Amino acid sequence: MCNPLLSKHVFLLVLCIAVWNLPIISARNQATLASDPPLTTVHINNNLPIALEYFTIHCKTNTEDLGVYEIACNTAYDWSFRFEGVTLLTCAINFRRYPQGRLEDVFGVFDMYVADRDKSRCPTNCIWNVTEGGVYGYRDYNVGDSDISLEWPKPPPQMS
Repeated sequence: MCNPLLSKHVFLLVLCIAVWNLPIISARNQATLASDPPLTTVHINNNLPIALEYFTIHCKTNTEDLGVYEIACNTAYDWSFRFEGVTLLTCAINFRRYPQGRLEDVFGVFDMYVADRDKSRCPTNCIWNVTEGGVYGYRDYNVGDSDISLEWPKPPPQMS
């Protein structure tokens, strides 16, 4: 049978060791967190007219394929990462519209995050608005005037 007095002393000894080491463990965790690069999030907002319903997006980084998604009107595609190793996020975006009653596929491939351009421009939030006129980039939380404007490539001429 266990001695209750011995069990109590062992418990108190373990508790004292844990409390004694708590500041050391906490300091190590803070040092690790302080040395981690900041979290960056790329927000790609669907600001197309509601009649167009959605756009399709397929993004890749320099290290992985992030997949294909349909982004409904007034919603966003968000992707977060730490700068370690990620230096490029490229996205293919397409949607369909009907100017003058004829179907037109709109398609473009855009660099949504380029480390050399964006690590100081938008270190924590890179915001992009997808519109019929193009794709517009904004600095960290600045939703005033865009600082990058990317046009949709011109469609090939129609054969008559």
